[in-house]
Amino acid sequence: MTYDEDNRYLRNPECRTEFLDRLKYIPLGENENYYLSFGASIRERGEYYSNPNWASRPPGDAYLLQRIYAHADLHLGDRFRFFTEFGSSIESGRKGGPRPSIDKNKLDVHQAFADVVVWRSGKNSVMLRTGRQEMAFGDQSFVSTRDGRNARRSFDGVRATGKFGEWTTDAFAVRQSTSRPGFFDDAPDHTTSFWGLYAGRPFRTLPGGHVDVYYMGLDNKKVAYDQGIGREQRETAGARLWGSTEHWDYNQEYTFQWGSFGSGDIRAWAVAAETGYRLEQTLFKPRFSIKTDAYSGDHDRSDSTLNTFNALYERGPYFSYAELFGKRNLMALQPSVQLNLPLRITLTPNAAFYWRESTEDGLYSVATGAIVVSGRKSNARFIGSHVATQLKWSVDRHTTVFAEYLHFFPGNFLKQSTAGRNTNYATWWLEYRF
Repeated sequence: MTYDEDNRYLRNPECRTEFLDRLKYIPLGENENYYLSFGASIRERGEYYSNPNWASRPPGDAYLLQRIYAHADLHLGDRFRFFTEFGSSIESGRKGGPRPSIDKNKLDVHQAFADVVVWRSGKNSVMLRTGRQEMAFGDQSFVSTRDGRNARRSFDGVRATGKFGEWTTDAFAVRQSTSRPGFFDDAPDHTTSFWGLYAGRPFRTLPGGHVDVYYMGLDNKKVAYDQGIGREQRETAGARLWGSTEHWDYNQEYTFQWGSFGSGDIRAWAVAAETGYRLEQTLFKPRFSIKTDAYSGDHDRSDSTLNTFNALYERGPYFSYAELFGKRNLMALQPSVQLNLPLRITLTPNAAFYWRESTEDGLYSVATGAIVVSGRKSNARFIGSHVATQLKWSVDRHTTVFAEYLHFFPGNFLKQSTAGRNTNYATWWLEYRF
């Protein structure tokens, strides 16, 4: 997160090795905690789809995306801070024009918030943040910046961050900021409300372990599921166990949801796990991993209870940057290997296999939760599979080159519910940050 950067080390002239380092730390007095910092990022990206949504038309579509963010960060001692960031996201050449909310936002205030430390005692503290802000918790399964898309996500509201011994806690009450295509036209989305508590600490019962626990509430005045359309008032509670040792790393998450949808109830669940093993002393230092995930779907359209899991403000590129569907009514298995090549290049071949958790429910999108494919045309469970590879080159501390290619093979469900064509996807970008 840009606002988490601590540039006070640049007060030492020997650490300022580049011209732009002078913009990262501008002292405002003798006290190192009084300073102004500027920064920016630019990402030039291309995307290509063939047979999007597994249909035969359009046969292929390539287009360009550009994203520019610039921020200013003012610190007035160790208790007061003001942060603002402007963002511009542009799309060019996509058939059908930019996708709503995620492709185009000509220029707007992406973040603008004030931090005040309202209490401090030793290493314990409480900081209050108000205004427009990005948020990301845990591994971003349910609250993320949406960095995989062209326009990142922000929220309007208040957040309190507390540090109490080994616990770090965040309490928040916000609305998602709308991402509109024009100039300075974003505003809080008054059709939704989002609140919750997220806390984490070391968990030494497990090797290298940590534990996160959370509660989150969502009120959405009008939302569509395969079961129907209605008001969704959903509450989410869960726990995440994660950590790493010399060779192993692990991440397990268990989540339950309840509430109301229209005049009925919500009962939904999710279980996700990833385990990795690293061989540090061998060629390319490979990391082998496997993800297994299950997100509940609705088991009876005719009853009043909704069982479809809602991944809230999920991170998009969990399985792939193609983001063909989101984490609802889904079971997935994804093995992969990451190879560390010379010149700080990583290569990550992977495959994935997808099934519907319930054959009574459909597939939903990542960005909005909209229905991608209804479950009403097929009783098949197998959705399909993909093979893909990702390449990332960390050229230097400012510059990153990334590319991904994916080929998706539709299974019986998609063949019976759509035209059932194979999908090819590619993306590539150059990003510069300072």
